[in-house]
Amino acid sequence: MPQKIIYLIVFLSLCLQPVLANSEPLIDEINVESAVDDATENVTQYLSKYQGVAFTHSRKKAIEQDIRSALQAVGFYNYASVIEFEPQENILQVSLELKAPIKWQKVEVQIVGIGRDDAALQEVIESTPLQVNTIVRHDTYGAAKAELESVLLERGYFDYTWQQRRMEVNPKQGWAQAVLVIDSGARYRFGELMFAGQSKARRFIKELAPFSEDTPYQAKLLSTYSLALSDTPYFASVKVYPLLKSRKAFEVPIRVEVSDKPENSFEVGGGYSTDLGAKFRGKWSKPWVSEGGHSFVSDLNLSQRQQDVTAAYTIPVGNPNSDVYRVLGGYQLQDDLTDGVKSTAWNIQLQRQWLLKSNWVRTAFLKREHEKSEQVGLNLDTEMLIPGISYAKKQSLGGMTPYWGSEQLFTLEAAHESVVSSTSLLKIHWKQAWLRQYMARHLVLLRAELGAMAVSDFDKTPLNLRFFAGGDQSVRGFAFQSISPRGELGQLTGGKYLVTASSEYNYQFLPNWRAALFVDVGTATNDFSEKWALGAGFGFRYLTPVGPIRVDHAWGLSKPSRSTRLSIVIGPEI
Repeated sequence: MPQKIIYLIVFLSLCLQPVLANSEPLIDEINVESAVDDATENVTQYLSKYQGVAFTHSRKKAIEQDIRSALQAVGFYNYASVIEFEPQENILQVSLELKAPIKWQKVEVQIVGIGRDDAALQEVIESTPLQVNTIVRHDTYGAAKAELESVLLERGYFDYTWQQRRMEVNPKQGWAQAVLVIDSGARYRFGELMFAGQSKARRFIKELAPFSEDTPYQAKLLSTYSLALSDTPYFASVKVYPLLKSRKAFEVPIRVEVSDKPENSFEVGGGYSTDLGAKFRGKWSKPWVSEGGHSFVSDLNLSQRQQDVTAAYTIPVGNPNSDVYRVLGGYQLQDDLTDGVKSTAWNIQLQRQWLLKSNWVRTAFLKREHEKSEQVGLNLDTEMLIPGISYAKKQSLGGMTPYWGSEQLFTLEAAHESVVSSTSLLKIHWKQAWLRQYMARHLVLLRAELGAMAVSDFDKTPLNLRFFAGGDQSVRGFAFQSISPRGELGQLTGGKYLVTASSEYNYQFLPNWRAALFVDVGTATNDFSEKWALGAGFGFRYLTPVGPIRVDHAWGLSKPSRSTRLSIVIGPEI
């Protein structure tokens, strides 16, 4: 009988335990108060896991331990705390009285061995956030230790070993010290370049390598190599990585895995812009035409106001990304893209392109073109043979949503009426864009464009060589190429000179949304006697994987009507 009573008591206690537990008040809100924001934020973060759980005596002890850990992590080892729980409102109140934080009294960060003479490693040591008389922070100590390990691996010191790594804190005496001493070991060099699979472009795989065997190892050279291979027209996928387990004799082999693009590929797409209207795009690519690495691309673009087809045949001389010959051809039809103008044009062009050591892309070209255009009071039928040269440089960070960038383009063109040209001319055109982001949310975009030409007979100059302004990418608030001198019948004649400037400010108010304010100004003129065009407005940017969708509402402030225009553009600013 007593044994049955014992079983009954155990059974009842097990059944009642969840009921009793559920009757305990839950923590719905946690308030932490202290005189130091870092301490308040860290303690709040540590205690967030207690939201929605019951407050008990044992849990209070765990909370006290987490408060201690959170405060010590930001340098506060001496403090007093009061923990109170208000069961009626289910609020956990934590009040902290903080004493002076502990500071580093001694910091020793040292690399011994061969790496002590590596300037890049010494720069890391000199820039370490671990400094004497700064507040002790556990995350700073951990970051300094991780950065040393990371830079050693990036520079090929794969056999490094820690000699000392310790952090000591004496709260009673109020001092702390950090000691990080690491033996770099030997620095490895690039070994054999090993290819996996078959590729028609095998010779370019070797030629594009920015290192040779016996070059000191640097991980960034592998990234550069991978990007160079990806930028060629030949490969659908690229993998470049070190075979660390196969390293020996202080050399590490590099494995390259590529897969070729299909012999023919086709792409279709669409879009919309205020200037062109609805757009359709088709593309045919043939990345490997001959054993020399020749490639071919053709594009078809159809929109409400412009249709064009282009083709390009590329012949690599050296690096297929930057040292090439290119033959281009195209046909274009415009119907009222520029107000009241209908035009057709064909052209063929021979280019020679180099990448200079300064990262400028230099392109020398010879262009043959023919254009017919019609508008009220002005019909043109012109042909030109134009030699020229251009210099372009583009840098950006952030991929399709750049947060830093600059873009420059300078073009010089010439023609003479004695050599298959309707008129003689000399034309200079310069474009500049500058993009910077500040404090994560603020972005500034500046643009400028200048152009000038000297021409023997302006009336015989093709419209596509004359200067116009206005549109989504020029002076917003004005129709595409509507800023121009006008003839006696009001027709747009284009100008000999061009000046435009734009300033834009973006503020990111949500993860994928920015608000924009902008002011644009410019003119296309023959003598600068016309009033300059001024546009201003606001817009929104929705950030997508293919770049921002930019919607702008602009006023043409210099127009008598001050009418507005809505513009929509998809793609990165630079």
